[in-house]
Amino acid sequence: MLLMPTTDDAKILAARRSLEFIEDGMVVGLGSGSTATHFIQLLGKRVQSGLNIRGIASSRASEELAASLSIPIIDFSTCSEIDVTIDGADEIAPGLSLIKGGGGALLREKIVASASKRFIVVADSSKVVSKLGKFPLPVEVITMAAPLVAKKLLDMGIRPKVRRLGSGSEFVTDEGNLILDCECGAIDDPQRLAASIRQIVGVVEHGLFLDMADLALVAKGAEVIEMAR
Repeated sequence: MLLMPTTDDAKILAARRSLEFIEDGMVVGLGSGSTATHFIQLLGKRVQSGLNIRGIASSRASEELAASLSIPIIDFSTCSEIDVTIDGADEIAPGLSLIKGGGGALLREKIVASASKRFIVVADSSKVVSKLGKFPLPVEVITMAAPLVAKKLLDMGIRPKVRRLGSGSEFVTDEGNLILDCECGAIDDPQRLAASIRQIVGVVEHGLFLDMADLALVAKGAEVIEMAR
């Protein structure tokens, strides 16, 4: 009996394909989340076999995983430019507009992506959408300002909800901020929405990654499809 590939199989397939873009001597941006975790694990095996790279991580979890796999970790005080970053996404729309931040690392992920010569997204086909907005848009906010930001988002027709852990306590980012997960509905104009959210005092960052990704490697079944911007 032929077993159908699982979502996890697809993530591994996309992550494995992304290794083709890693060359000896590179500084590599290490993303966060489930697909990026597969990439880091595969990259670690390559490093242990002799690949010479250095990594800049987009979250504490990714940094700890990479270090455990003998991937040398540096920061921007050592190197201000990344050759290629490999990271996942929660939604991928035409033109490679993305929603990211489901894992709560959107601020560091955007910093790492913005410092990269090339930003490559790895994902399974369930992440591809015709229009952004089905996945709640994460907005990182200063704790003190969370109620004020939430009210302004409500005034914009957006329904924000403070992200919480399974225990019920508030989710806190690596930088000590809160996440508002925002039900936006179909986002007709991502650029306009991004600009409007950034104007709200107390917002640290949002999960709209626009005009940033250069390539998406999307696994569907047993093949990986390339989507270019």
